[in-house]
This record gives sequence, structure tokens and C-alpha cells, in this order.
Amino acid sequence: MVAGCIVLTSIVADLWLPGARFVGAFVGAGLVFAGLTDTCAMGSLLAHLPYNRGTGADMDAALACIRRPGRNPA
Repeated sequence: MVAGCIVLTSIVADLWLPGARFVGAFVGAGLVFAGLTDTCAMGSLLAHLPYNRGTGADMDAALACIRRPGRNPA
């Protein structure tokens, strides 16, 4: 939705600011590249932001959650 809004805004803004349509073209080219290469640079950048990182893994708590009594292992 954000990419679509950027493209739409750049096309409308091009009426007053010649050349603004190239912002939309850049976003579109990035989306095509991401689709062809099966990579997402924006997703990778967002994943490295501080608020998208966990506080750390607690291995003992994770194993305790997996080994709950009453679960039938497959």
C-alpha cells in the first residue's frame, strides 16, 4: 500500500513538479527487481532496525516450551 501511495503521489505531484514521476519509477523499478531476484532490500533494512530486534533468545525457556508434558511427539 505504501509503494502504491508513493507512485500515485509522485504522478499527481508531477503536475506541479516536473520530474516527480521519476520517484514513482524508482519505486516501481525496485519492486520489479525484488520480484525478479526474490530479495527485498527494504525488508532487510527494516529487519535491522533496533525496534525490530528481539531482546535475545532464552534457550532454556524455548526448550521448556517445546517439551511440555502431555504433548505427543511426532
